Amino acid sequence: MGKTKIRGVISGVSGSVPFKILVCIFGGFLYSLGNNVFIRPLGLYSGGVVGYSMLATSFVEKSLGHATNLYAICYVVINIPLFFLAYFGINKRFFWRTVLGVGSITLFGYIIPTLQTPVIDNILACSVIGGALTGVGTGVTLLAGGCGGGTDILGVWASKKKPDNSVGKFAFIFNLFLYVILFFVFDFQVVIYTIIVAIANSIAIDRTHYQNITLNLMIFTKKDGMDKYLFGKRRRGITEWDGKGSYTNEDTKVYVTCISKYEEHEVIDDIMEYDPQAFVIINEHVRVRGNFEKHI
Repeated sequence: MGKTKIRGVISGVSGSVPFKILVCIFGGFLYSLGNNVFIRPLGLYSGGVVGYSMLATSFVEKSLGHATNLYAICYVVINIPLFFLAYFGINKRFFWRTVLGVGSITLFGYIIPTLQTPVIDNILACSVIGGALTGVGTGVTLLAGGCGGGTDILGVWASKKKPDNSVGKFAFIFNLFLYVILFFVFDFQVVIYTIIVAIANSIAIDRTHYQNITLNLMIFTKKDGMDKYLFGKRRRGITEWDGKGSYTNEDTKVYVTCISKYEEHEVIDDIMEYDPQAFVIINEHVRVRGNFEKHI
């Protein structure tokens, strides 16, 4: 199955609430798997609130003399104040799916055993795989309309305030303070490989989280009312031009709008449902300034 088809499957069922719930749970599983199997056995740290939770837990583990999964419980406690930001600063639907995402990370983080030795005898490979797994876990949870809590909540809130912001970039900046702490508490190697984990995590989030990719659509149709139809269904601003076909010499309506890649398949389906003869040009990775809201 190709990448385009996979994206189509994900977006095509994006309106299904049970599917989104399963995706949130699966995202929590991937995140915890990356942490407990690839990152923690190396004595490395994830980014964001999980990283701070792991750092606090490491001091407890040194006192106890054995590994624990208490970071999952600590993660929930730290997230409680951020739930208020998700509820009041973003929306209620995002809040409930964030609760589900945090709950999934907590559950799987607690029940998936932390390996005593790395699964791969290569610290660089484990760092990249662990970072990628946690990033994909975060990304698919965001794709389902929720998040794994912590800096993801802050990142989504920031991206709604300013379109140039992304969850991955925001998390990486937030983690700089964590690296400073690690530099003074642990050796230089731990800091370097933890940064590699964070880079792999950030790239995976932004590759998976389609809300970070903005598309420009140019829609050519001979049917009137496409702008009102799309605005009524998608709440996106649309600019209308009057055009004329060079070959047919027939009048044509030209509509221009911007959407996130997350919305692509549903919007295209709406366009073709209204006018099966419509012609659409899609430009990816465009930069937007002004009043452009990232739909969640």
